[in-house]
Amino acid sequence: MLCHLTRWFVSRSEDGGKAWPRFAERHAARCAACREYARFASALPTRLSAEVPSLLAQAPEAALTFEGAEAERSRSRRGASVRRTVFLRPLPLASAALALVALVLVFTQVILREPRLSPADRQAAFAALRSVTAAPDELGGVAVDVESSLDRERDILERSILSALDYLQERLNIKIERKDRLKSS
Repeated sequence: MLCHLTRWFVSRSEDGGKAWPRFAERHAARCAACREYARFASALPTRLSAEVPSLLAQAPEAALTFEGAEAERSRSRRGASVRRTVFLRPLPLASAALALVALVLVFTQVILREPRLSPADRQAAFAALRSVTAAPDELGGVAVDVESSLDRERDILERSILSALDYLQERLNIKIERKDRLKSS
């Protein structure tokens, strides 16, 4: 894993000119394969530039366009790095400063300008909140009424079931004995 990362950092340093991290340098000092890869990667540009004249000799009409493209690419790289340094670095700072100013304006206009509640208003608000959230005094009576209505529903259901059993007993001509026979009222 370290070999793979070290070789990636070697390639990145050769392509973009970035420095290696310390762990990659230490690993390359200990690992012969990574040292050889670093040596190969550093020699690659000179080897390829030595082959350019022979390549251009084989295709003379492409020589002018290739040399022009290489010069244009080097100019655009230099120009882009200078422009990026000058214009892109202040952009995050300016946007952060603008966001900070907007936050301060909102904070001072909305939060600090709101009138504070007087102690009398605060007590009135708490009293209203307590009256809304407090349980009513007749809540105990409501619970008893609910229980009595449930008892009535249970009685009605028991009578309905007994009536259905009596009907089935008469129709099917079977005898069903009950241990607790409720008296019909």
